[in-house]
Amino acid sequence: MSRCPRPEQGWRIQHVVAPFTYESPLDTHIQAMKFRPSRTMGRALGLLLGEVLESRGLAAGVDALVPVPLHRRRLIERGFNQAFEIARPVAAATGLPLIIRGIHRHANTQPQSLLAAHERYRNMRDAFSIRRNLKGLNVAIVDDVITTGATVNAFATSLREAGAGEIHAWALARVAHRDGPLQ
Repeated sequence: MSRCPRPEQGWRIQHVVAPFTYESPLDTHIQAMKFRPSRTMGRALGLLLGEVLESRGLAAGVDALVPVPLHRRRLIERGFNQAFEIARPVAAATGLPLIIRGIHRHANTQPQSLLAAHERYRNMRDAFSIRRNLKGLNVAIVDDVITTGATVNAFATSLREAGAGEIHAWALARVAHRDGPLQ
Protein backbone atom coordinates (compact mmCIF):
# COMPACT_ATOMS: atom_id res chain seq x y z
CA MET A 1 0.00 0.00 0.00
CA SER A 2 1.05 3.61 -0.36
CA ARG A 3 1.84 6.09 2.34
CA CYS A 4 0.21 9.50 2.40
CA PRO A 5 1.91 12.87 2.48
CA ARG A 6 1.95 14.50 5.91
CA PRO A 7 -1.24 16.33 6.99
CA GLU A 8 0.60 19.65 7.21
CA GLN A 9 1.08 19.40 3.44
CA GLY A 10 -2.67 19.81 2.96
CA TRP A 11 -3.48 16.15 2.39
CA ARG A 12 -7.25 15.53 2.67
CA ILE A 13 -7.31 11.72 2.48
CA GLN A 14 -7.20 9.38 5.47
CA HIS A 15 -6.40 6.10 3.68
CA VAL A 16 -4.82 5.24 0.32
CA VAL A 17 -5.07 1.81 -1.27
CA ALA A 18 -3.09 1.36 -4.48
CA PRO A 19 -1.99 -2.28 -4.39
CA PHE A 20 0.13 -2.39 -7.53
CA THR A 21 3.06 -0.40 -8.87
CA TYR A 22 2.55 1.36 -12.18
CA GLU A 23 5.04 -0.71 -14.19
CA SER A 24 5.03 -3.42 -16.84
CA PRO A 25 2.80 -5.19 -17.64
CA LEU A 26 0.08 -3.31 -15.71
CA ASP A 27 1.02 0.11 -17.12
CA THR A 28 0.46 -1.21 -20.66
CA HIS A 29 -3.04 -2.39 -19.76
CA ILE A 30 -3.95 0.91 -18.07
CA GLN A 31 -2.68 2.89 -21.07
CA ALA A 32 -4.63 0.63 -23.43
CA MET A 33 -7.78 1.25 -21.41
CA LYS A 34 -7.37 5.02 -21.53
CA PHE A 35 -5.85 5.73 -24.91
CA ARG A 36 -7.14 3.02 -27.27
CA PRO A 37 -9.82 3.13 -25.50
CA SER A 38 -11.19 -0.06 -23.94
CA ARG A 39 -14.11 -0.28 -21.52
CA THR A 40 -13.56 -4.02 -21.32
CA MET A 41 -10.03 -3.45 -20.01
CA GLY A 42 -11.42 -0.98 -17.46
CA ARG A 43 -13.86 -3.57 -16.18
CA ALA A 44 -11.14 -6.24 -15.99
CA LEU A 45 -8.87 -3.90 -14.03
CA GLY A 46 -11.80 -3.03 -11.76
CA LEU A 47 -12.37 -6.72 -11.06
CA LEU A 48 -8.73 -6.99 -10.00
CA LEU A 49 -8.97 -3.99 -7.65
CA GLY A 50 -12.30 -5.19 -6.27
CA GLU A 51 -10.83 -8.61 -5.47
CA VAL A 52 -7.91 -7.05 -3.58
CA LEU A 53 -10.20 -4.74 -1.58
CA GLU A 54 -12.71 -7.46 -0.74
CA SER A 55 -10.18 -10.18 0.11
CA ARG A 56 -8.32 -7.86 2.50
CA GLY A 57 -11.43 -6.33 4.09
CA LEU A 58 -10.36 -2.84 3.05
CA ALA A 59 -13.89 -1.59 2.33
CA ALA A 60 -14.88 -1.67 6.01
CA GLY A 61 -16.07 1.74 7.18
CA VAL A 62 -16.67 3.07 3.67
CA ASP A 63 -20.27 4.05 2.78
CA ALA A 64 -19.99 4.80 -0.95
CA LEU A 65 -17.65 4.96 -3.94
CA VAL A 66 -17.05 8.13 -5.94
CA PRO A 67 -15.16 7.71 -9.24
CA VAL A 68 -13.03 10.69 -10.26
CA PRO A 69 -15.15 12.51 -12.87
CA LEU A 70 -13.90 13.54 -16.30
CA HIS A 71 -14.61 16.91 -17.85
CA ARG A 72 -17.43 16.70 -20.42
CA ARG A 73 -15.03 17.39 -23.32
CA ARG A 74 -12.63 14.60 -22.28
CA LEU A 75 -15.56 12.26 -21.74
CA ILE A 76 -16.76 12.91 -25.30
CA GLU A 77 -13.24 12.40 -26.70
CA ARG A 78 -12.63 9.12 -24.84
CA GLY A 79 -16.20 7.85 -24.92
CA PHE A 80 -16.20 6.76 -21.27
CA ASN A 81 -14.77 7.57 -17.86
CA GLN A 82 -12.06 5.06 -16.97
CA ALA A 83 -12.50 5.67 -13.22
CA PHE A 84 -16.20 4.84 -13.52
CA GLU A 85 -15.46 1.66 -15.48
CA ILE A 86 -13.02 0.57 -12.76
CA ALA A 87 -15.47 1.56 -10.00
CA ARG A 88 -18.39 -0.51 -11.31
CA PRO A 89 -16.86 -3.94 -10.58
CA VAL A 90 -15.36 -2.57 -7.34
CA ALA A 91 -18.90 -1.60 -6.27
CA ALA A 92 -20.14 -5.08 -7.16
CA ALA A 93 -17.32 -6.77 -5.22
CA THR A 94 -17.72 -4.62 -2.11
CA GLY A 95 -21.49 -4.10 -2.18
CA LEU A 96 -20.99 -0.33 -1.96
CA PRO A 97 -23.12 2.13 -3.93
CA LEU A 98 -21.63 4.41 -6.58
CA ILE A 99 -22.23 8.14 -6.32
CA ILE A 100 -22.06 9.89 -9.69
CA ARG A 101 -24.97 12.36 -9.77
CA GLY A 102 -24.06 15.84 -8.67
CA ILE A 103 -20.33 15.15 -9.00
CA HIS A 104 -18.63 17.24 -11.70
CA ARG A 105 -15.27 18.19 -13.09
CA HIS A 106 -16.08 21.68 -14.32
CA ALA A 107 -12.52 22.65 -15.26
CA ASN A 108 -11.14 21.28 -18.52
CA THR A 109 -7.67 20.75 -17.09
CA GLN A 110 -4.55 19.79 -18.99
CA PRO A 111 -3.77 16.06 -18.93
CA GLN A 112 -1.84 15.39 -15.73
CA SER A 113 0.56 13.08 -17.58
CA LEU A 114 1.97 16.10 -19.43
CA LEU A 115 2.82 18.05 -16.27
CA ALA A 116 5.59 18.09 -13.67
CA ALA A 117 4.64 17.21 -10.09
CA HIS A 118 4.36 20.81 -8.83
CA GLU A 119 2.24 21.76 -11.85
CA ARG A 120 -0.21 18.92 -11.23
CA TYR A 121 -1.42 20.39 -7.93
CA ARG A 122 -1.96 23.81 -9.51
CA ASN A 123 -3.70 22.23 -12.52
CA MET A 124 -6.25 20.46 -10.31
CA ARG A 125 -6.99 23.35 -7.95
CA ASP A 126 -10.77 24.02 -7.90
CA ALA A 127 -11.35 21.59 -10.80
CA PHE A 128 -14.29 19.79 -9.17
CA SER A 129 -17.74 20.76 -7.93
CA ILE A 130 -20.09 18.70 -5.81
CA ARG A 131 -23.79 19.50 -6.00
CA ARG A 132 -25.13 17.12 -3.41
CA ASN A 133 -24.99 16.70 0.34
CA LEU A 134 -22.48 14.08 1.46
CA LYS A 135 -22.80 14.93 5.15
CA GLY A 136 -21.35 12.18 7.27
CA LEU A 137 -20.70 9.75 4.41
CA ASN A 138 -17.34 8.03 4.44
CA VAL A 139 -16.38 7.78 0.78
CA ALA A 140 -13.71 6.13 -1.33
CA ILE A 141 -12.46 7.98 -4.39
CA VAL A 142 -11.79 5.53 -7.24
CA ASP A 143 -9.18 6.24 -9.92
CA ASP A 144 -6.83 4.28 -12.14
CA VAL A 145 -3.39 5.53 -11.05
CA ILE A 146 -2.07 7.73 -8.25
CA THR A 147 1.11 9.52 -9.29
CA THR A 148 1.58 12.60 -7.10
CA GLY A 149 -1.84 12.46 -5.46
CA ALA A 150 -2.82 15.85 -6.91
CA THR A 151 -6.03 14.66 -8.56
CA VAL A 152 -7.39 12.64 -5.64
CA ASN A 153 -6.40 15.34 -3.15
CA ALA A 154 -8.15 18.10 -5.10
CA PHE A 155 -11.23 15.90 -5.48
CA ALA A 156 -11.12 15.07 -1.75
CA THR A 157 -11.09 18.79 -0.95
CA SER A 158 -14.35 19.22 -2.88
CA LEU A 159 -15.87 16.12 -1.28
CA ARG A 160 -14.97 17.43 2.17
CA GLU A 161 -16.59 20.79 1.36
CA ALA A 162 -19.77 18.84 0.46
CA GLY A 163 -19.75 17.27 3.93
CA ALA A 164 -17.99 13.94 3.38
CA GLY A 165 -16.56 12.35 6.50
CA GLU A 166 -13.57 10.07 6.14
CA ILE A 167 -12.12 10.00 2.64
CA HIS A 168 -10.24 7.05 1.16
CA ALA A 169 -8.48 6.93 -2.21
CA TRP A 170 -8.52 3.63 -4.08
CA ALA A 171 -6.55 3.18 -7.27
CA LEU A 172 -5.32 0.18 -9.13
CA ALA A 173 -1.72 1.38 -9.15
CA ARG A 174 0.65 4.01 -7.85
CA VAL A 175 3.81 5.39 -9.34
CA ALA A 176 6.84 4.49 -7.25
CA HIS A 177 9.04 7.53 -6.73
CA ARG A 178 12.66 7.49 -5.71
CA ASP A 179 11.79 9.21 -2.41
CA GLY A 180 8.74 6.99 -1.79
CA PRO A 181 5.19 7.05 -3.10
CA LEU A 182 3.15 10.21 -3.32
CA GLN A 183 5.98 12.64 -2.71
